Amino acid sequence: MDAVRAGGAQKAVRPAFAAVLALICTVMLLHIVGIGIFTTGFLLQRVELVEKNACGGAKNAWAVPKPPERAADGDAEALRAWEAILDPMNEGECTLPPRFDKAVVWIIDALRYDFLAPATNDTMRDPYMHGHMQTPALRSASEPRNAFLAHFLADAPTTTLQRLKGLTTGSLPTFIEAGANFGGAGRVLEDNWISQFLHKIEAEPHRGMAFVGDDTWDTVFSDLFDANRSFPYSSFNVEDLDTVDLGVEEHMLREMVRKDARLVVAHSLGVDHVGHRFGASHPRMVPKLEQMNRLVDRVLELLDKDTLFILLGDHGMDATGDHGGDSELEVGAALWMYTKQPFGARGRGNLTAEPEVAAMLCDGFRPFSPLDGTHRSVPQIDLVPTVSLLLGTPIPFNNLGTVIPEVFAKSGALGDPDARLLRALRINARQVHTYLKAYAARSKDLHIFQDELDALWNVALEADAKFAALVHVWRKDSTALSGAATEALAAYAAYTRRAVEHARSVWAQFHYNKIAAGLFVLFGAVLATVWLWHIAAYESASAIWNAVRPMHYAPFGLVCILLPIPFSYLQRGVLGVAVAVLCGIAVGAWTLRAAPRKIRRSTLATLAAFTLLTLHAGIFASNSFTMWEDRISLGLFASVLLLRGLGSLAAPTKRLQVQMPLLALAILVLVRSIAMSRVCREEQAPTCVPSFYARVARPDGKFADNPAYAYAGPATNSMYVAGAAYAIAFFVPDVLRRILEQSQTYTDIAQALAMWIIRPALLAGAAFWIVDWAQGLERFDDEMRAWLLVTKTWVARLDLILIVVFGTLAWYFLPLCVRMQRQVVENKPKAAILGFGNAFGSAYLLLTTILFALLFLLAQSMGQLALSGAFLALVLLAELGDNERDAVLITESALQQPILPLMPSLLETSAIALLGFVAFFATGHQATLASIQWRVAFVGWTTVTYPWSPILVILNAFGPLSFLPAFAIVLLVLWNVAPTRPRQDTPPVPMHTAAALLRASMGFLFYHGVLALSAAIFACVFRRHLMLFKIWVPRFMMGGLGLLLADVAMLFGVLGAWRVAHKVHTVFAAQFY
Repeated sequence: MDAVRAGGAQKAVRPAFAAVLALICTVMLLHIVGIGIFTTGFLLQRVELVEKNACGGAKNAWAVPKPPERAADGDAEALRAWEAILDPMNEGECTLPPRFDKAVVWIIDALRYDFLAPATNDTMRDPYMHGHMQTPALRSASEPRNAFLAHFLADAPTTTLQRLKGLTTGSLPTFIEAGANFGGAGRVLEDNWISQFLHKIEAEPHRGMAFVGDDTWDTVFSDLFDANRSFPYSSFNVEDLDTVDLGVEEHMLREMVRKDARLVVAHSLGVDHVGHRFGASHPRMVPKLEQMNRLVDRVLELLDKDTLFILLGDHGMDATGDHGGDSELEVGAALWMYTKQPFGARGRGNLTAEPEVAAMLCDGFRPFSPLDGTHRSVPQIDLVPTVSLLLGTPIPFNNLGTVIPEVFAKSGALGDPDARLLRALRINARQVHTYLKAYAARSKDLHIFQDELDALWNVALEADAKFAALVHVWRKDSTALSGAATEALAAYAAYTRRAVEHARSVWAQFHYNKIAAGLFVLFGAVLATVWLWHIAAYESASAIWNAVRPMHYAPFGLVCILLPIPFSYLQRGVLGVAVAVLCGIAVGAWTLRAAPRKIRRSTLATLAAFTLLTLHAGIFASNSFTMWEDRISLGLFASVLLLRGLGSLAAPTKRLQVQMPLLALAILVLVRSIAMSRVCREEQAPTCVPSFYARVARPDGKFADNPAYAYAGPATNSMYVAGAAYAIAFFVPDVLRRILEQSQTYTDIAQALAMWIIRPALLAGAAFWIVDWAQGLERFDDEMRAWLLVTKTWVARLDLILIVVFGTLAWYFLPLCVRMQRQVVENKPKAAILGFGNAFGSAYLLLTTILFALLFLLAQSMGQLALSGAFLALVLLAELGDNERDAVLITESALQQPILPLMPSLLETSAIALLGFVAFFATGHQATLASIQWRVAFVGWTTVTYPWSPILVILNAFGPLSFLPAFAIVLLVLWNVAPTRPRQDTPPVPMHTAAALLRASMGFLFYHGVLALSAAIFACVFRRHLMLFKIWVPRFMMGGLGLLLADVAMLFGVLGAWRVAHKVHTVFAAQFY
């Protein structure tokens, strides 16, 4: 009998809700196709050339060849002949004779320049970051001819994988490659100096190639190091500060003393992990930097005169210890090169002060805000040609770097034909020119700069021809030779620098047909959501789905596969699916164009909603407005609340005239309070004051107006905030009880779920971050920290099990929050159903609270406070919306107008969507890579665990933006909705719940869809803007991912509503339209 009843309930509920899910899936399909096609056209990887530089080795004896007679005068034909003479296949050079037979390359992950550089002003010193790794600076001062220390400028994105590619190939990364840092992608197929060095020593008796450290190298260079001398360690366990570093110390030192070792590469992770875990300025950074300094001393003790030692950081870190973007601190790594035999053969001064070096350093110095003055700065890709020539190997084919002049200076007189600096730069420029010609044959990216680059190349050839002509004069003038050599150096350097500038400006090529197709589909999706939002007020969800059914229009999509467009067959097929969907929606719109019944219209509210959305979408037309979206979204939300509060003063009853403005005021106060929690973009400094992480009080106040420290303070949570979050976790179930008591739905079922599931889950979520905070205290030893790590890991695991398994199953199987109360009225027994008026909303609120508990665990302490305020504000918005609909019903009843179905307005759904953006920013996020809270990936795990770690990071970032607001949209529809009950004398009246859900969900997706479309459009408009990859691309990525996750969240939200409807039908036999 129960099975029959359950089957009947499913048949009564399924068609309406299945139609809603199908229509949301249809819109989601359009979003996936539109964003996918646009992304493949807009965020392309650059063209990778797989050619190898196989020009041969160094020539035993080399002399500057004699140039054609008119080459020194700039004759075009003579210059072409001179270029041919300098070809390595003729009389030119491919590489230099090696200065070093062996090399030790040690990468300290996230080693920022100011960690090594001496602070020139005591007021600029940070007690936790500066002055603890002094050996490089001291050696550079005492042995200036043997050492070179510089600010090492990385190209964004500052993720490890992309930096390793740049450090070995000399090529520029693309923005989208940042995603390859996870999941095992990113193997280097391009020419690189490690493979060139291996090729050079293959035939030699001593050819040991060793590696130890970050296992990313296993992804990048899996077959270049000796299998029995490769010791990779997991790179994602940020809780472990020492294991990798201890392994590096053991194996690097052991490999250095082996006589057959030719190349030792080590990659330490401890500094990076301290940064991610605690922030840059934290007491735990001190022992880590001191440990690195001691290891430097030991390396120098073992170094012999034939070995080149290179110490470097692959990228820097911001003040929270994170990286990935292009802020000054993230790209400001350190480079130190040292050798027992001097780089410069003569003199005693600093190598940078040499005249021939100065000729190349027109832009070689730049400021670094943690330190005073300007500093010698070297682009990271410059290391590639430098190391190649020092080791006597050809420069990798795709290199765009320029040799570091200091390490080639004073090996001979400037005018000496055998001077290594000019020879090195000549080889370097020739290689860059060869690469650019090969690249131009594959891509048109650099065609607009071709004339300028050709002119610079000819100038360099002419200057070199003048120098060569003077070399071959019988009576040499040393002054003239020196001047000619200087001109040639400057000309070659100008060519290579200009080439990399232009390449960097067009590092991603755009496929405009794919961009246009993607925008077309996204625009179609926006129109589809508008139409579905509109038609859901007139028709049932089932009728709409039956009219649309995109599979009937598949032949229209097949046309795309046959069109002669430059897409792959897969892309044509995907586009064809989107076209079929749009055709189905268009035909459905035509079929259902006649309105069968009336609906009340709220022109003012709809106009306000469209105005709000237009203002929000319009901010992406300005980089300044986009940077301040966190404040703008708060202002827009406050405007909506003000408008709705003022409108409520005209409510038909005194109770509503008081209650509705108070609700609006309470929501406004809540939202304004949570917005006090924020992190700051680099561009917002010094106006922005961050409050999300704990701040370190400094008597000198040096960070107050320093733009580099927009995130001032360590990336740790405040003890006081963590305590407040624990208190909030305890009282949230009490707030839930007060809310449900208003509708008499706080039954034994609700009480059991609140006290035995929700409260323990919230307390465990707050406790996790308290233990996490305690783990960073200096007073604990390593054994205690290990115990705390195990404790917090299991607290998180048990909490996840409690929420996801027990909480979800309990909610699914427990009955509605209603109860029967028997009473005697006028001596007659009567039964009253308590909670009947909110049977839908009370059950769904419990599900939303379970989702909130999950997001609460994944939010850090300040984020937990902000998330709690946002959750309460969303519930109050549902109450405010119900009051507004009550006011309409009372007015219509008084005017004796027909009572029509009430559905949430577009202004209500827009307000919830906008509150999601406020919550996103308040929980410690911005539209930047640097604000991603990677540490959340380790909630419940001690290392990266797929697929759970990425899911946790996504929920942390997009839970407040997409998931919680999506569930609040469903709550808005179901709140204080009473079931209809069939009567014996009248036919059953179906409820319009499914149509209302469709309308509200489309309004929510319409808001997100317009913002994603606007972000895509303006990213395309500003595709050549200097701030493209700093402002618009991250915002598009946030908008696109937020839209897709909003689709997914709405699906889960409607599934929850389906389950509630099933329960309601089982108890009250309600029918659904």
